[in-house]
Amino acid sequence: MRDLIFVQGITLITPPSSCKAIENALSRNPDLTSLPHPRPDVVAPEDLSQTTGTAEILRLPEVQRAINGHFLILPCDLLSELAGESLLEAWMVHAAGIVGSSTLPGGLGVWFPTKGEHAVKGEETNFLVTAQAAQAIVPPASNSLRPSLSQVVYSSTTDTLNDLTESKHSFPIRHGLLRKHGRIRMLTTTRDAHIYLFPYWILDFLNQNPTFDSISEDIVGWWAKATWQDGLVPKLGLDRILNPSNSTDGAEHAENGNNNDLNTEIEEEIDLASMSSTHVSNLLTPPTTPSSSSEPHKLASAPPKVPPFLAYVHASTSPLIRRIDNPSLLLHASLHIASLNPSSTPLSHAHKVHPSADIAARTTIGQDVLVGANTNVQQHVTIKSSVIGANCKIGAGSRLIRCVLMDEVELGEKAVLTGVVVGARARVGKE
Repeated sequence: MRDLIFVQGITLITPPSSCKAIENALSRNPDLTSLPHPRPDVVAPEDLSQTTGTAEILRLPEVQRAINGHFLILPCDLLSELAGESLLEAWMVHAAGIVGSSTLPGGLGVWFPTKGEHAVKGEETNFLVTAQAAQAIVPPASNSLRPSLSQVVYSSTTDTLNDLTESKHSFPIRHGLLRKHGRIRMLTTTRDAHIYLFPYWILDFLNQNPTFDSISEDIVGWWAKATWQDGLVPKLGLDRILNPSNSTDGAEHAENGNNNDLNTEIEEEIDLASMSSTHVSNLLTPPTTPSSSSEPHKLASAPPKVPPFLAYVHASTSPLIRRIDNPSLLLHASLHIASLNPSSTPLSHAHKVHPSADIAARTTIGQDVLVGANTNVQQHVTIKSSVIGANCKIGAGSRLIRCVLMDEVELGEKAVLTGVVVGARARVGKE
C-alpha cells in the first residue's frame, strides 16, 4: 500500500496511551525508519479510547481536520500482500466518477474468505449480500481486480444475522431489493478486511447521522441499503449531500473543499466518456426532452441517484489477506510467514536466522523457523515451525514446536512449548 503515487499523506490514529510508543518506534525501529515518503503523522485525539467505535473515530475533530479529500482506511491488524495500486485502479475506474459520471464518487471495500488453506477455527465472519456491478466502459487488464467487483446491497455481522433469523425464524428480503436487483449473492463465510476507499462526502453523511457507531455495519450497511430501499435517501440526509445545490448545505460543501459541483458542470459540458478510444455510443436511445410542463417538476422531485459502494471479494488464498486480532490468528499467520522462502513475497524475510543471532552447537533448527536479531539459542535446543523474536534467550535442552515468542522472551533450561504465543519480555521456566 506504500507504493500508491496518489497518496498525499499518511496519518496513524491512536489513543493517547499508545502515542509515545508509536512515535518512538517510528523514529528508532529500522524497519519503520526505512519506509519511503510520505512519512506518517501520528494523531492521538483526547477522546479516543480502545473501545471507541470505528465510525466515532471518523467523527472526532482531530481526525476530520486530517482529511482533506478522498481517503483510504486501513486497520492496524491487517496482514496483506494485495497490491494497493490495483485496488486504487479498480476504484478510480468504477467508483471515482472520473469518466462520464455526473454523480458523486462511490466507495470500495475488501472482503476475504475465511475458509480454505488459511482457515482458523472460530474466526469472525461477516454477512455480505452483493449484486452485479455496472460495467465500466474501459475493458480491464488481465491482472485487474475489476472483474471481481460487485455492488454491496446489504452488509452486517454474522451475529446480527443470527439474531435476526432467530427472532424472525427466517431472513426477510424486501421486495424493493428484488425489484432493483433480480439476482443477488449471499456470502456468510467472508470477513470484512476493513480496507475502505471513501469519498470525501462521506464525512457529511457521517455527521448527519450521529447514531452511526460502526463503519462496517452503519456507514457501509446503510449506504448499501439506500441504493435500493425507498425512503432512505431523505431519511439519511443523502438528498442534501447528493444535491447540494437544492439545499442550504451547498456553500458548506464548497468551503470544505468539495469541488464535485464544478466537476459535474464540466462533465455536463464535455462528454468525457465519448473521448475514450474504447467507448461505444448508445445509438438506440434518443435524447429525452420534457413532454409537458409537469415533467420538470417530476425531475426535480425525484430522489437523487446514490453512488454504489463496491466490494472486492478476494476469492483465493493468494495473495494473502488476513486480519490478525486474536492469538490463534497471530500464531497461524506467523507460522505461514516463517514457511515462506526468503524474499519470495513482500511478507517473507531476507534471512531465516538473523545474522546477529547466536546459535550454539548441537542445536536443531527447522527450515520453517524465523530467529530474530541478537537472540541467543543454547545447546541441545530443538526448534520446529516457530517464530522467535529479537533479543530472546532460549535455555539449553528446550524444545519449541509451532510457537511464537515475542521480543525479549527468556526460556529456562529444558522448557517444552507446543502451539503457544509467548508475550514480550516474558520469563518461562522448565516446569
